[in-house]
Amino acid sequence: MPHQPHYSPMARQLFGQFLDQEIDRDTLIGRLQEMELQLQADADEENEVEDDVESRRSLRIRIFGGDTLGMSIREIEQDLQDPSHPNAQILMRGIAFGLAEDELEVHYE
Repeated sequence: MPHQPHYSPMARQLFGQFLDQEIDRDTLIGRLQEMELQLQADADEENEVEDDVESRRSLRIRIFGGDTLGMSIREIEQDLQDPSHPNAQILMRGIAFGLAEDELEVHYE
């Protein structure tokens, strides 16, 4: 899961704005999707050839250091759908921890 150091600060800013209730879930998801599209465009430029492997790559957010799989945008969207659900509460705590420890990272696999 290659780390994308250029995109990680942007993701940290977005998640921080979300936790501070400056943006809502839909805005967060939309901006993450825009980031993923930019990563795909960057990868296409590097490879010059679009193949099946490239088209299956996606953005993954590693919330904290011990998170080896990361989360897809879809998984984040689903977990945050109902703020009272335990999954949403766990994810919110994880995001807060990842931001506090500066461990939240963007990966592209």
